[in-house]
Amino acid sequence: MHERFRVPPFEKLVNLYRVLAAIAVLVVIYLASAKLIRNPVAKPDLEVYLHAASLILGGNNPYLTPIPAGVFFYVYPPLFAVLFIPFTFIPINIVVVLWCVLNVLLVGWAMMAFYELLAGVPFFEIPSKTRWTVCFFALLPTFKFIFNHLSFGQSDIFMLALAVLGLAYWARNRQVTGGMAIGFSIVTKVISLPLAIWFAAKGNVRVTMGIALGLLAGLLLPALLLGFGKNLEFLDYWVRHIVLYSDLRHIKTPMNVNLSLQAQLYRFFSDTVAFEYDGKPYYLTLFTVPAETLHLAGRLIVILVAGTLAGYALKFRKQGALVSQWGGMALAFSLMPLFATVMQKHYLVLLLPAYIYVVHIWYSIQLKDKVFRVLVVASMVLLNFTVFFGEFLSRAFAAGGCYALGVLLLSAAIFRAAGRLHANSYLS
Repeated sequence: MHERFRVPPFEKLVNLYRVLAAIAVLVVIYLASAKLIRNPVAKPDLEVYLHAASLILGGNNPYLTPIPAGVFFYVYPPLFAVLFIPFTFIPINIVVVLWCVLNVLLVGWAMMAFYELLAGVPFFEIPSKTRWTVCFFALLPTFKFIFNHLSFGQSDIFMLALAVLGLAYWARNRQVTGGMAIGFSIVTKVISLPLAIWFAAKGNVRVTMGIALGLLAGLLLPALLLGFGKNLEFLDYWVRHIVLYSDLRHIKTPMNVNLSLQAQLYRFFSDTVAFEYDGKPYYLTLFTVPAETLHLAGRLIVILVAGTLAGYALKFRKQGALVSQWGGMALAFSLMPLFATVMQKHYLVLLLPAYIYVVHIWYSIQLKDKVFRVLVVASMVLLNFTVFFGEFLSRAFAAGGCYALGVLLLSAAIFRAAGRLHANSYLS
């Protein structure tokens, strides 16, 4: 057969892979929806959003009343609850399925959109083998957290999609619009703030201004429904009773399910319970230090995250776009979970763009640096370490910081890649 008519072996399998991927997506939606519907504590997070929307619709404070079937309170700004008002008129089990489908679609779109921006060409113009390989190995370490997110009806994927949408607008030179999308993402959940820090450190005035406008609009838009006075009342309560009490001395989330670096300090340096198993508490205390010291150390972690992003922006500001732009943005996504005072497993869906970046550097750019590759593999292993052990050891490893360490190693891999790409003149 003439060379130009010869179909590469991988291309012959693409249609099969598409069918298998479609089946996998349907199975994930079914399993996550079924698990969420059967959840003994109602529909934990999803029902919180619906309950808050119902309270707001009735003119009541959404922060004062927990869901009827549990003890969970609404903790986000009014906007997200307002967006859920249309869902309050739909049976809860249908809402569960719709929310799972929407989130799966948003994961797929965010993954393709970020990879397209990174590669610099339309997604379906990337060679089939390359895009399948990169997407598979980016999903591999994050799949567990995506499924966990779906099983609890969480909001992080929605926030992730807004952030990627902002980057897509920015890449098309619609910088204020892109900034506004990122601002709306921050209003949804404040842990996307590292992207704002990144653009501010880069000195991008238009994007930073757009972020400020998005934040302002996200906080004020509910006034169109609630009235200015009622919206201000809810915002005031949210700031005074949630934002200003977001440190671990006041937060109600049990320490034994909090995977953040701040919580790690409390597990190692206070007499707090590290994890529980079979009704019995277990401790990992090395020695104790005053609670105020731990609180200040937690604040220092937030400062270090911001400083890390600013340091990267300054160190690699004169490099090519692969390092100076996309590497910095990937770093911002990788640091988002560490920015949070409370980090749970579903927060780690935010690592998806960072893994797309490092897998792209490994496979497409062919960076043959052993340290970089060890860091990437080690981060993947640590983030999924608990899969290989029983429940007791899984809880012990989680309490011991394997998730936080995995995130740190991923961030280190991005730094290492930036240094080696520059040193090896890959950017030409």
